[in-house]
Amino acid sequence: MQTLDIVIFTVILTSVSLACGQSTLLNLSDKADEVPLVNKIIGMLGLCSGGFALFFSRNFMGEVESVILMLLVLAIVFVSWLTGKVRNASGPQSEKLPIPDTAISSLEPNPELAWCGNCKAHTLPGEVTVNNTNEYGKTYMSYQRKVCGHCNANMLWNIPSTIRQSTNWTLGCSGVIGLVMIAGLIAYVFYKNKNGLPIVLLAGMLLIPVLAFLVWVLYLRLQWCHWLRRQPREQSVYPSNEAKN
Repeated sequence: MQTLDIVIFTVILTSVSLACGQSTLLNLSDKADEVPLVNKIIGMLGLCSGGFALFFSRNFMGEVESVILMLLVLAIVFVSWLTGKVRNASGPQSEKLPIPDTAISSLEPNPELAWCGNCKAHTLPGEVTVNNTNEYGKTYMSYQRKVCGHCNANMLWNIPSTIRQSTNWTLGCSGVIGLVMIAGLIAYVFYKNKNGLPIVLLAGMLLIPVLAFLVWVLYLRLQWCHWLRRQPREQSVYPSNEAKN
């Protein structure tokens, strides 16, 4: 496989995987103006990458490599579609009811308090017991999962200040990995160093989960920021928090 083929495979598969992953796993709005810009960009890159793989890859790659790339892209799309079908198998969600005051921890924005992206409010935390069972219906492991006390939505990474720190760290990690990939590519192409190619491949494999995590925390982060901008300024007793966030 040529260096150009490796670069095309890495870029195309990463873009398509991120676009399909966010459409399946993130609860994005059907209204375009409510979708964060970063998610729009990822979706457009995934769409363009898929189109390139299906219709134009043969112009830049060998016959076998282009067929493999098309099959991988179609497999990713199919898995994403199948996952979405499984998630929606329970039918449409019921209409949201008003959140009672007893379920809210704070009516004013506070990045240090838990915030539910489903309820769009600082709700009190809760816990549910998750039981893992085998094929005979016997429970072999149980654990507690943190959820929103009102809607029972998953409350992992639900504190805005923690999400901001995670976003910054993940951006830094993805930047470092990207620089390592570029250095390995330069070493392999211009200096004929054979060690450069394994470095590019390993860094590319590591970059995919890092970017996937980055998309997730960015989505959570932008959800909070969008809600924060819609709050009346006179409501907040934390005038410096909006500037920080």
